[in-house]
Amino acid sequence: MSAARPSRAHVSRKVRKKSGRGRDGSLSSGSQNKMSFGSQVDRYHRTSFPLVMDLSSEDEMQDSEGMMDTSEPLENLPFQQLPELCKIKIWSFLHQNDLGRCMLVCTDWRRLLEKPQFWSSVRFSSLSSSCLPQDRIGPVHTDPVCHHCFRKRVFSFSQFLARIHPVVKEFQFCLDLSHPTDQFNAVVEQFLETANLNSLTHAEMNWKESPSRAPLDQESVQDYMYRYRRRQRMFSRIFDTFVTLSPQISTLVMPFDWTDKNIKNLCRLTGLEKLVLEKYGIFNHIFTQDHLTMLMKNLVNLKKLLLEVWIPANNNRGMEVYSIESPSLTFLDISQCKGFYIKKLNTPNLLNLRIARHPWRKMLLQTQSPVLPCVCQVLLDGAPKLQEVNGFHLERNSLIHPNDELSTLMNTICCCLRHKTVSSIEMYGM
Repeated sequence: MSAARPSRAHVSRKVRKKSGRGRDGSLSSGSQNKMSFGSQVDRYHRTSFPLVMDLSSEDEMQDSEGMMDTSEPLENLPFQQLPELCKIKIWSFLHQNDLGRCMLVCTDWRRLLEKPQFWSSVRFSSLSSSCLPQDRIGPVHTDPVCHHCFRKRVFSFSQFLARIHPVVKEFQFCLDLSHPTDQFNAVVEQFLETANLNSLTHAEMNWKESPSRAPLDQESVQDYMYRYRRRQRMFSRIFDTFVTLSPQISTLVMPFDWTDKNIKNLCRLTGLEKLVLEKYGIFNHIFTQDHLTMLMKNLVNLKKLLLEVWIPANNNRGMEVYSIESPSLTFLDISQCKGFYIKKLNTPNLLNLRIARHPWRKMLLQTQSPVLPCVCQVLLDGAPKLQEVNGFHLERNSLIHPNDELSTLMNTICCCLRHKTVSSIEMYGM
């Protein structure tokens, strides 16, 4: 007697169990990919970066929550019988890593997915940094993060993009341009030459580090400074090309060195609405009021600005004073600046301000208080529509007659004689 066939319910449980294992594996790899890009946001975890980019905590979990539930068998889904336009519509909702996996299914899928329209979002840093299947043997490829395999993926992805000439709307990378063996500068330059960037609106360019590569602990000061300046020269050439090819850019995130050439190129992006400028190196020695004035004068459409500069203490006050004038600015975050103090604002449409006091230790050693303007008066004179300061909601006439909570806040962000307390060490948080 032949063996009885298993019931349909039993088959479903087996399929469900197998699909569950596959789903767990895909989620784990997806979380690794998200961590590689999530490090970009984590760089600003102490700032209001999510507010500048219009992100929320729910957005970070949106991808994982929106994944298709494959717990039930999908044998009744006639995907192969769907018209080509329907397939293209479904694939348009996938991210680049998922599109790459779909291209491995069959020749027909690969042919359709090589169309430039699918690759409008290019994120090099979302590529996995785990070992490739063919390289998982041997002592070299045993760590969870493998820079060798990540570099292979970057170059392979770059060659693919050069072949299809994508029309890009979003571009992101986190690559050290100066490393002599990685040659990531060639990858970025090839992408700029072959991609169509006329429709590019969002760019995040971290050109000073590769998270998958461990830092050089034994690097000498001379070697560090050589790579520091070499990286600047490479980025300056790349940024010049990027500005020329991206006339529609509205959101830009990157480290900035405040050299004259890069400032002039940045001022050419008159359509910018959101701008995040991270510090490059320890100090911004060449940052001046003229640089800030030139930037605000040319970026006439700028609405949100997150600025991070560290000014060395070269005076008796421990910080420099600056003025910011912008008729379009609605959001300003300077909470990560050090040695930076606002003496004047002319921002008639400013609604939200993030500010912190980070003076250098020299300021604590003075016997007399420095003559610095009061932040309350600066905000009263230069930001008439201001609604929030460091998350504190301002009521009408709050700055004129501050309550206890607002007074406590001003004691932590203002360096004037009025708000300076006796316990200066506790006040400055040093």
